[in-house]
Amino acid sequence: MGVAASVALMWFAPVVPLPAFLRGPAFATSALAIPLALILVPGVLLRHVKHKKAPKPAIVAITVVLPAAIVLAVVTREAGEERGLEKRGRWTEAVVVDVDNGKTDECTLRTRDGREISPRMTDGCDPHRIEPGDTLRVLYDPKGAAGPLEDEDTEVDLDPGAYKGLIGGLAALIVVTGTWGWARVSRGER
Repeated sequence: MGVAASVALMWFAPVVPLPAFLRGPAFATSALAIPLALILVPGVLLRHVKHKKAPKPAIVAITVVLPAAIVLAVVTREAGEERGLEKRGRWTEAVVVDVDNGKTDECTLRTRDGREISPRMTDGCDPHRIEPGDTLRVLYDPKGAAGPLEDEDTEVDLDPGAYKGLIGGLAALIVVTGTWGWARVSRGER
């Protein structure tokens, strides 16, 4: 149930779309809060099981489930953004207003008529290649839920269905590993 909620939250954030002030908390909830609940709830339910040190199955479950849940959230968000662009995306000539060369390279874009494109573009925003004042052809979401994509000579290939196997595999890994770990802990095995 928790994995399904995580996937649904990350998918629907850009597809529905959720308001901008909810998308950040939705990612934190999906990538951290739900996976921690998947691990901590069985731990609380099994607190009567006495161990001198942390049981190995629980450590294995935490070590596998948390990174898998974070990757699941990122991949599902990417698939949702592609679906959002597929449904609502519009092509435009955008002017680069600012290039931020921080941890992630980001560009602030505006349409030719001066409207800012939100969110900022991260995919394809190389500060060694792009400068303020440059014009780019981008596919953007007018509702601002999905990040813009630059068209480099060919049309952008959007295929949100291509993520199905990876999303399903990660979700299965999380469920199986969590279930296995807590089932072993509840039986008192180390």
